[in-house]
Amino acid sequence: MTSSDFASPMLELDQVDQQIIDLLRSDGRMTVSEMAKRLSMPETTTRYRVQRLIQSETVKVLAWPNPEKLGKPNILIVSMVVDNSRIRAIAEDFLRMEEVRYVAVITGRFNLMIDVFFGVHAELMAFFEKLQQIPGIISYESHFILDLLRAEYKYTLG
Repeated sequence: MTSSDFASPMLELDQVDQQIIDLLRSDGRMTVSEMAKRLSMPETTTRYRVQRLIQSETVKVLAWPNPEKLGKPNILIVSMVVDNSRIRAIAEDFLRMEEVRYVAVITGRFNLMIDVFFGVHAELMAFFEKLQQIPGIISYESHFILDLLRAEYKYTLG
C-alpha cells in the first residue's frame, strides 16, 4: 500500500462551493453570515459548506503577510541544480530557514527553487554563507526581484 491509498477522496465541488471559495479568496475574514447574504442562502447551510471545504482540506484560509511592512522588502529567487540523491534533504534544510518563504522541487535545467525574503544586504550575505555550507548543491543562479507586480496565486476552479 502507498500513502495515496489512504488519501481522502476528492470533494465534488458545485457552483455554490466555487462561489464560497471566491468569497473567501477575496476576503478570508468574511463572516459566514455575510457570505450567506451574498449567496442568498441560509446561514446554517453556508456554515456547513464552509466547514466541509475547510475540513476536507479543499480550502485553506491563510494570512498573507506583507514582507515590506515586516522589514523584509527584498526578495531573491534562487534556482539550483542539486544532487538528485540529496534533493529532499536539501529542500528540508531550506524549509527550516526562516528567511526562505518558498521551496519547490522543479523540472528543467534546475531541480530546486526557493524564494528568500530579506531586509538589508547583510542578511542576504548571511543567507549566502548558509547556502555555501549545504552539501549537494552543484550550482545555482540567483535573481533579485526589482519590482514585484503580483504576489498571489489565483487558482481557478473548473
